[in-house]
Amino acid sequence: MRIVILTYESLYSNIQTERLLKEFPGQVVGIVRSDCLIYGKSLPEGLLYLLRKTGLRFVGRKALEFFQSRATAIGFRLIGRESKVHSLRDMRRIYDVPVIGSKDVNSPQSLQQIKAWQPNAVFSIYLNQLIKPELINLPSIGTLNIHPALLPRHRGLFPYFWAIVNGETETGATIHWVDKKFDTGEILLQEKIPITPADTISSISYNCAVLGAEMLVKAVNLIEAGNPPYIPQDHNQASYHSWPKPADQRRFRKQGGKYGTIFELWKHM
Repeated sequence: MRIVILTYESLYSNIQTERLLKEFPGQVVGIVRSDCLIYGKSLPEGLLYLLRKTGLRFVGRKALEFFQSRATAIGFRLIGRESKVHSLRDMRRIYDVPVIGSKDVNSPQSLQQIKAWQPNAVFSIYLNQLIKPELINLPSIGTLNIHPALLPRHRGLFPYFWAIVNGETETGATIHWVDKKFDTGEILLQEKIPITPADTISSISYNCAVLGAEMLVKAVNLIEAGNPPYIPQDHNQASYHSWPKPADQRRFRKQGGKYGTIFELWKHM
């Protein structure tokens, strides 16, 4: 099977991307990296948009995570230390897989390149853009997305945050077939993990990423075996979330929620 990956680069998405590259050598024929923080906006515009939506505390936390991960990767290269999780730049070299950047994965240029790779399946891994019908229907088998929540609950953005805000005791990951809307397609595979009082956003993000990496391997094997599942979501049970507003963040802290420390993030890199 020929696989194309669409992704927004982060520690957690790279864990899953590299797992596919290791498990299925030669089958990942291309990677498209989203080069926008917020679709249709430049980086300064995207940061300003988030600042207005979420406030300085949340933007500061996300910026710290963003710059820490990149600074750590650069530092590791300078001292000759091998990262536990490689960047897409390093994956391109290690696994000899083409990686292209795109501000719009649905653009004619992106579609032309993806068509040239002739994928049987496209996997969206934490992609921050809506995939439109032409791209959805491009691969011969289909397009799938991995979402770090137990769909149909917590569709949309930052699901770990909302699980903690709601005082939930479990979360997980879902691999589903992509349709015209975010996170609404039929389910291929879903698995759970517990949320403990000691968990933080960082620990849940990491645990879901590791779980999701194993699920992606199972998903490829299910597809290659033939007749993969198409389990309808119960839309009556659905919830959808956008970026957390300052009032939501106050609820998060009142619930005892924690984002995690920079050292917690660093130990996984």
